[in-house]
Amino acid sequence: RLRGGAGGAPGELLFQAWAPPLGFSAFGVKQLSPGSPWDPPRWPSGDPEPQIENEHLRVLFDPVTGHLREIQNLDKGFSLPVFQSFYWYNASAGDEQSPQASGAYIFRPNASAPFPVAKRAATRLLKTPLVQELHQNFSAWCSQVLRLRPGQPYLELEWTVGPIPVSDGLGKEVISRFETPLRTDGRFYTDSNGRQVLERRRDYRPTWNLSQSEPVAGNYYPVNTRIFIKDQKVQLTVLTDRSQGGSSILDGSLELMVHRRLLHDDNRGLAEPLNEPGEDGQGLVVRGRHLVLL
Repeated sequence: RLRGGAGGAPGELLFQAWAPPLGFSAFGVKQLSPGSPWDPPRWPSGDPEPQIENEHLRVLFDPVTGHLREIQNLDKGFSLPVFQSFYWYNASAGDEQSPQASGAYIFRPNASAPFPVAKRAATRLLKTPLVQELHQNFSAWCSQVLRLRPGQPYLELEWTVGPIPVSDGLGKEVISRFETPLRTDGRFYTDSNGRQVLERRRDYRPTWNLSQSEPVAGNYYPVNTRIFIKDQKVQLTVLTDRSQGGSSILDGSLELMVHRRLLHDDNRGLAEPLNEPGEDGQGLVVRGRHLVLL
């Protein structure tokens, strides 16, 4: 049920399925009797202490802002304060330093600090025997579901972003950022084509002295499957379901680019801005998943 999609459905069917290796399983759905489907218990915003949990993880949320607040590893017996939200970089149209605009091939924000999509999220908590979810609605174009299933040793974040509004004349490059108190000393780690993991150091190159002119874009790296930060005791890892750009612009944080909509061409051969209107002319809607391990 993506925003802007044709049709829609008033409800959602959830069941647990198993498929054998190199095989498949077939399932049939049959309505036994007419009437409204069962509506599981839901808690609106304002719950005194919203949380979801299974036998491996407990996830706590801020009751005022609706943001992710803490992840507890029940197997290891420790916890980590984690704040996660969505931000957008204002895409550069070129400036006095360089005429280079942000575009299809070039990521170049016009400032180092991104803007929050929203300071608060409207939330809804859902708990069933098969899944526990907290739904976050940040704006008309940005929402997320945080999900735990029984036996699942990771937190699933399913985000839906778009259509990105550009009526204000500003191109936007949207990120999901995780902030923690981990002392990372400018270091973070990304995979190389899904194989070995490489250490990255902010504003550093191993073979020459770097003069950094792009503090954000100059520290972005391709993330094919995973990115993580760690200190001497704790590691926070985010697995991606597609290749994305990622970085750690602030110590103790990591971020991933999830969507972009731009208004200027970067003069790298495409000859048009990265501004796809979609079927309805309003812009593209993107949905994806991040899996968080602690």
